[in-house]
Amino acid sequence: MAPMIRAHFDGKVIVPDEPVDLPVGQPLTVELHADGDGERPQPPLSVAERLRRVDAAAGRLSAPAPAPESLRRENLYEERP
Repeated sequence: MAPMIRAHFDGKVIVPDEPVDLPVGQPLTVELHADGDGERPQPPLSVAERLRRVDAAAGRLSAPAPAPESLRRENLYEERP
């Protein structure tokens, strides 16, 4: 089976999204299949942006805190006498 790669169109040429192990000038036959709704893939978020989003989401959570008694070792691991 022929290898399959993911690529995107930059407005001028088709650009692979990953390294391709082919000799320069290698003739190819290309079959195109559009993925998804045609939107451009979003670049990965920075660590700072991910942390900001986690902090924002954590601020929206509301749950009662566990009782201190439930956090004791013997209650966590059922080591009751």
